[in-house]
Amino acid sequence: MAIQTIEQQRAKKALEDIQKVTDLKDEKIKKEFLSYANEFPAMIHMNGLGQAVAFYRSKDDTHQKLYKVLSDWLCGDDKIYASGDLLKNITDGDMSAYRMAQTEAQAYLVWLKSFARAYLKENKGV
Repeated sequence: MAIQTIEQQRAKKALEDIQKVTDLKDEKIKKEFLSYANEFPAMIHMNGLGQAVAFYRSKDDTHQKLYKVLSDWLCGDDKIYASGDLLKNITDGDMSAYRMAQTEAQAYLVWLKSFARAYLKENKGV
């Protein structure tokens, strides 16, 4: 198995997540996903990770898809948080883990947002 940088791992996961959305038949969900993916990093920056993910988890299905995507990236074996619910991990964890998770979330969402723009943009001419 080839060794990948963390940036490559982020990009790979983000692309896999976007490809799942592109496979959906519902154009409304694709459009919403693109919009919400663009907004997510700014919301984290302005409100903090906990507030932003709580908002996304509380909203409609498309917001919750983004919550799940980020949760899958941050929670699990060899991740910042243990397996389980991201919000539960945030509230149970310490400040150091929270800061690392917030930084990692922003880094991952850069890739997700870029791929969303590349693959979900309407009339992309391809």
